[in-house]
Amino acid sequence: MTRFAPLAILVLLFGALFLMNGADPAEVAALRAGELLSAPVTETFRTTDLDDAEEPPTLLQAILDSAAVTVVGEAEGDQRRTLPIGRVTLLGPGDEPLGAHFDAAARRSLIASLREATADQDLDVVGDAVPQEGGLALRLQLLQTFEGEYFPTGEWSAGGDARWGLTAKLQDTGMGSARATQPWSPPTKSSLFPPLFAIALAILLRKPVIALAIGVLTGTFLAAGREGASLLGNAASAPVDFFHPYFTTQLVDPARYQIVGFVVAMLAMIGVLSRSGGIQGLMDHIARYATTVKRTQIVTWILGLMVFFDDYTNTILCGATMRPLTDRFRVSREKLSYLVDSTAAPVAGLMIVSTWIAFEVSTFSNQLPAAGLLTTDGYTVFIETLPYRFYCILTLFFVGLVVISGRDFGPMLTAERRARRTGQLLRPGGQPMVSEEGTAMQTFPGVQPAAWRALVPLMAFLGITIFQILNTGGAFAMAAGDLLSIQGLKDVLGEASSSLALFQGSAVGLVLAIGIALFAGLGEETFRAAWTTLRSMGVAVVILYLAWMVAAVCESLGTAPYLTALLGDSMHPAMLPAILFLLSGLVSFATGTSWGTMGILLPLVVGLSFTIGEGSDIGGHLLMVMSIGAVLEGSIFGDHCSPISDTTVLSSVACAADHIDHVRTQAPYALVTMAAGMVCGYLPAAYFGMSPYLGLLFGAAVITALVFAIGKRADDPHPG
Repeated sequence: MTRFAPLAILVLLFGALFLMNGADPAEVAALRAGELLSAPVTETFRTTDLDDAEEPPTLLQAILDSAAVTVVGEAEGDQRRTLPIGRVTLLGPGDEPLGAHFDAAARRSLIASLREATADQDLDVVGDAVPQEGGLALRLQLLQTFEGEYFPTGEWSAGGDARWGLTAKLQDTGMGSARATQPWSPPTKSSLFPPLFAIALAILLRKPVIALAIGVLTGTFLAAGREGASLLGNAASAPVDFFHPYFTTQLVDPARYQIVGFVVAMLAMIGVLSRSGGIQGLMDHIARYATTVKRTQIVTWILGLMVFFDDYTNTILCGATMRPLTDRFRVSREKLSYLVDSTAAPVAGLMIVSTWIAFEVSTFSNQLPAAGLLTTDGYTVFIETLPYRFYCILTLFFVGLVVISGRDFGPMLTAERRARRTGQLLRPGGQPMVSEEGTAMQTFPGVQPAAWRALVPLMAFLGITIFQILNTGGAFAMAAGDLLSIQGLKDVLGEASSSLALFQGSAVGLVLAIGIALFAGLGEETFRAAWTTLRSMGVAVVILYLAWMVAAVCESLGTAPYLTALLGDSMHPAMLPAILFLLSGLVSFATGTSWGTMGILLPLVVGLSFTIGEGSDIGGHLLMVMSIGAVLEGSIFGDHCSPISDTTVLSSVACAADHIDHVRTQAPYALVTMAAGMVCGYLPAAYFGMSPYLGLLFGAAVITALVFAIGKRADDPHPG
């Protein structure tokens, strides 16, 4: 029954979505307008002929060559190129303007894509708040096709061979104005199938590899259908597309293989440290404080709070380091993976110095002029959102409460009782993400355990990682005063390559661990220990890549924009933060990516929330701050509940837990925290103007009352 209850909830949730009216294709088109920048120019009005070029320029190239790009600043060192954006208009198939709401959404999408495409160039894209006088004018139009010909008139049909076109009027240039047309089909309810199948089958079968593979195949089948292939053609091309482009794209993505390299190096290092006696020596020191089940869990929680600068580092380091000690005290692997997973993203997402902060701020800072602020006010606004980060704060409180009180409920209580009373750290039949061979490694005979053998590689890993984050972010080229400022930290973390830094740091740590082990006399056993750990985690790497592939399929099908457009019209000023929290949670749950959800929703939220709030008692600025916080929180909440999330997978890997059991036991705790954040936080703060600090106190009180009312201790002799 434990696997059918969440499955029934999932089916009901997605069933409700299918019963709703479909999303407006024009709404989705506006959200994805930025994709047109890569379209080749198909028609120009200029003095030179298009055929003169070896390859047609893209719309992005045409825009960057336009006279709208100007140079500001008189001194050579102060000069910057500026691209002002004028009016953006979205037209329907019948040439009718669709309205200011669609124009604003298209503007935000285009500006966000322009900034992303020119991130490495000395170019400022301006015009977030209002159209710039004399700026680049863009005219978007939805088009219908018939036998390959475009017709800008007629009724919009979501089921037809829909395409969209975009005309960019480039002023006073040799190119004149240009037109680029991009094939496009509006996403439908079928875009929900890949994540639905992947999540449902993962819960039902408890075999995430099969579930995720079916989810990807479903997506490739649907994507082929969107290109106009026949049913038989879809079935034939789906397995081919599975490997190319979806698998190969993820395989060659530097950020992906750097993260996989980081995971591989870290776990190999932990294997070597275990065999060389470093982990045992470290555990002997920690054991002075972790002398009981309760204290061991408290130490795990505190360690999770201390490793705040990156969630991946937090997960792997805390899980792999604490696992031998929690195993000794019969703490279930489900409980350990919950402690690790629920301190990683929440603490990294809240910290002002972390690999998360630059991304979080960058997703909304460029839209701040729509609220009368400067783009440089992003960090200030982020700090203002902290009291409204109800889910993350209450999650960290919840974790502390359950480890200090020793009380659990639901599936987690069942898992803890099993482990405590029988010594079975995993459910009978459970499949750990790292095999027992890779986790049961003991100190090599004849080697005396020594904590320094673990501390030196681990400290080197942390030191190299932080150094490389600063180095790739340009920190050493800054004046000390600039670096220590909020803006300076923003610039460094925004430019830094955190995935590369993690990979390099873990590689150095692994090399040091191997050198220390060889010095201790392990010889060939050093490499055997590393290989044993790596061999045991092959399935975990497969699941990680499959999770990324599901996210890529969802992006191709437009799952996230479809969900956003489907539910976005349900917003009312006082309900806006709560609805955004639920919407971002649903999108993150369905796509398995918190960052992807933030990137989709936050650019749309600033202007919308500020405008709606200005006409209400809440006020535009306050509603904007609450709404930004709600999207950040909902994204992390959905990620915690999703079996196709990479961070959830990594938590199962680090703790050698059964992946689906980890999700199944963590989800009730996440749902309770979510409900407390909604009922005690966002709703009273928006409706009654209640202080967020009071909301946090109420939320903590409700959670405490619930845990003591229904929670039981695993070692309680009276299980009733």
